[in-house]
Amino acid sequence: MRNDKGSVDFVQLVVGLLIIAIAAIGATKTFVHGWNTQDWQIRQKKALSIARSEVEYLQARINSDFDPNDRDFMNGNRARPSEKLLDERDPETALDDIYCDVSYSALSPVDDPATGNGVDFYQFTVTVSWLEPWEITTRTVKFKAVML
Repeated sequence: MRNDKGSVDFVQLVVGLLIIAIAAIGATKTFVHGWNTQDWQIRQKKALSIARSEVEYLQARINSDFDPNDRDFMNGNRARPSEKLLDERDPETALDDIYCDVSYSALSPVDDPATGNGVDFYQFTVTVSWLEPWEITTRTVKFKAVML
């Protein structure tokens, strides 16, 4: 008993390594989840920016060269959405880029009976949808607009 010097035995070594391994796995999972969440939020903000740009374009088109008899413009482009680059992941290759579909609904004329002016404003919705990497569901951002 007097020759025992208080060293670390095998059981203590295994328990210590097990605790360190569990902490490392937990930290790695937390880091990966945070990274993926941030990556998704960046794409969502870019999609919202694209939707705002499309709304501004449509509002400018309504103000400048608007023809209510232009059925292609009035009916929207839901059947044939335009495709835009949402996220360029690796600048060296285009194989992993994420593209989004940008469409707008039909322009709905709204007549306020109180004013008696005919069509007072137009309502429409711009939709941006994309497929996240490693997912099978489509993410969507909708932006509703009113043009006076």
